[in-house]
Amino acid sequence: MMRGTKLGRWALATCLACAAANGCTTSHDPSARQSASGATLHIPLALQGENTIMKIEFPSGVQKIEPGQFQHDEVCYMTAGKFRIDCYNDSSSLNLGPTDSNDLLTDHPGWKLQPALDDEPGGRLLRVYAILTLVAGSVDRVPATLADYIQVPGTHLTEALDLTEALLTQDQVRLPGYARGGNFNVTVQLSDAGREKLEDALDEAGESGGDLQRVRNRVSTHRTSRRRLKTRVTTMPSALTR
Repeated sequence: MMRGTKLGRWALATCLACAAANGCTTSHDPSARQSASGATLHIPLALQGENTIMKIEFPSGVQKIEPGQFQHDEVCYMTAGKFRIDCYNDSSSLNLGPTDSNDLLTDHPGWKLQPALDDEPGGRLLRVYAILTLVAGSVDRVPATLADYIQVPGTHLTEALDLTEALLTQDQVRLPGYARGGNFNVTVQLSDAGREKLEDALDEAGESGGDLQRVRNRVSTHRTSRRRLKTRVTTMPSALTR
């Protein structure tokens, strides 16, 4: 039986293969494909968490694997601005340099779950879900972790503010992902809760000048534009019926 990092790498490779070719349906692929046993396996790749809404995309067909820059025993990692989201078999962290590491998930129990009876297909499916919840859960923790970082700054506040600004002002942010068995992408947008966490962190941070004020101003301008657009869209139907 595979354990630890080897299990994680195998699960991600299985997930890549399954999503690309072998009988798994996703939430953005309405045509159901059948597994070898004839049962339909549904693996949702458009996901919503507390702080984010995301879509995980795996290349279809045979892909050219980019080796990436693995540093330790990561199952996979994603790049988020200048930060890395490093995912291990049961945890993940948001990192910028060896001395600036911030926990995302500290105890992901999915790796420890297995069928109580002899059920190899069920075990494979559990491992696929474990890798998906590891990746998605890690991404969903990013806004809260960034908010904490802004309020108690580390040594890379500028980089944290840049990522915060991107999340708050872009409709979607793309996080390239690298695994030892293939590559993937995660497209992220903030939920209302995630947006509120980051905006509150910017408003409550003590410093009022420099990079922090620059990001505050840009986010404020973008927020005003969004409100005006929302108001315009809301009032348009009544204007058309006059």
